Amino acid sequence: MAVELGENSGVVYEEDVPVRMRDGVTLRCNVFRPADGRPAPALIQRQPYNKNAAQCYVYAHPAWYARHGYVTVVEDSRGRYASEGKFYPLRHDATDGYDTIEWAAAQPWCNGKVASFGFSIPGINQLLAASEKPPHLVTAMPGFYPQGMYEGFTHVGGTFGLAAVMDWAMLLSTEEARRAGDPSLLAKIRAAASCVGRWNPTLSLREIPFLLDPPLMPFLTDYFNHPLHDAYWQDIELSPRADRIDIPCLHISGWYDSFITQTIEAYERFVALGRADHRLFVGPWYHIPWTQQVGCIDYGEDAKNVVDELQLAWLDAQLKGKREALERIPKVRVFITGANRWRDADRWPLPGMQHTSLYLHSQGRANSLSGNGGLSWQAPGQEPPDFYVYGPEAPVQSAGGHSCCMPMNTPMGPADQAGVELRNDVLVYTSAPLEQPLLVAGKVNAIIHAATTARDTDWVVKLCDVSPDGRSINLQEGVVRARYRDGATADRPIEPNRVYEYRIAVGVVCHQFKAGHRLRVQIASSNFPAWDRNPNTGDPLGGEAPFNWVVANQTIFHDATRPSRLDMPVVRG
Repeated sequence: MAVELGENSGVVYEEDVPVRMRDGVTLRCNVFRPADGRPAPALIQRQPYNKNAAQCYVYAHPAWYARHGYVTVVEDSRGRYASEGKFYPLRHDATDGYDTIEWAAAQPWCNGKVASFGFSIPGINQLLAASEKPPHLVTAMPGFYPQGMYEGFTHVGGTFGLAAVMDWAMLLSTEEARRAGDPSLLAKIRAAASCVGRWNPTLSLREIPFLLDPPLMPFLTDYFNHPLHDAYWQDIELSPRADRIDIPCLHISGWYDSFITQTIEAYERFVALGRADHRLFVGPWYHIPWTQQVGCIDYGEDAKNVVDELQLAWLDAQLKGKREALERIPKVRVFITGANRWRDADRWPLPGMQHTSLYLHSQGRANSLSGNGGLSWQAPGQEPPDFYVYGPEAPVQSAGGHSCCMPMNTPMGPADQAGVELRNDVLVYTSAPLEQPLLVAGKVNAIIHAATTARDTDWVVKLCDVSPDGRSINLQEGVVRARYRDGATADRPIEPNRVYEYRIAVGVVCHQFKAGHRLRVQIASSNFPAWDRNPNTGDPLGGEAPFNWVVANQTIFHDATRPSRLDMPVVRG
């Protein structure tokens, strides 16, 4: 039964409306309709985080969209809250999305035009549904989304995304315990939740509370048992489906989001395919929330959340034919951190972008801020290598970064790097002060020549901005697990003490280094708990026995024949 949301609200509301899927499973949704009763376009959000919350921690309330002329439908994913079935992330979202879209289009309150919105899993599930080509889907507005559950989330550069996976699991766990009918699990959930972001590094992954025991969410065990990027993961990814998507999309993200590189890469592919109008909007935000205060940085009034106004203009253009609304939306609008202003462009990467190399230098002791590590645009000559020791029992602690999902639980956003850069197991390379501003916009990659005494290890690279007062703030970070140096589709053991060239995807940035600021690169072998710490044994994920961790001696080379460096996308003009 539809009821009005308060006197003169202009919106009527219907709760737990059933939607039958093709396999007979019933999903349920909340429907917010304009009170005038006329058929209108439908706007759908499908999500596993409770339809009653409707992701209102970042978006306007569904009633706001209804008041602007859109029947807003928020649906619980299969197996979550009011919906039937068994929850397994992304496994049914393509077909369930299609069925929900076509159901909405057939309702008397819909004029036959349907759009979708939502971020994170509700971001990618829109695109999976769009790949099924539902006839009435006109446009999608995916936000802050990965291209699957593997790279950038459960795994990063071959490492296990410990903090993100555990925080996300905690978000899901209470409802899973309720559906299991086992209140005793709540105590275990609370105990595990109190440790998120602060896991004891002496624990084996298999001993971490609630990761694998109790087996409340079987997909977590599956994630853990598939360390390689194999067919298990590829079956639910966007990449093999992307060329089937031909609707216009508004892609939304933030520079400190855990999925920013994934979102950018998907957008670039859609533009290259050229089958529809795709536009890009990126703020300075992390995954949640989207505000001007991100971590330790206040980006100013211009960084406030304007996503709802942007989405409304896009909807008005795509579903109501108000082309003047589309004219207000540039092809690309990105927030330049450092300069703290927006920049509009007709394409991404930004016009004028050129790749240049930033080289590592030292006199053989780049350890910590007390060392002699340097950066310059000049290639090195005959320089001695740098050494450090990595012990898995005392990993480098994460300071900010690109994790998920809540900043109070996981290492997210810009953070002061002072505590990290005081450690001798962190190599620190710093440029001279810049004489003029430098805009770096695009994918940063590192090429590192390194050797280890261990059978396996990790190489972590972090890019930072150092202000004249000495404060170092992280911009992006990347990692590669040595045995996955050629990609995570196969396990290729390394030979101890042999020098390998490692290519590390540091990540995408859009940052202006001001005049007088310096660029800084950190190199380490851990970033815990953002990523699981490598025990250096070469054993399978989580397979190390107690006290079997190996201390590794690490060597970083930067000379004429082995020039370790960063590939920097610099924008001129």
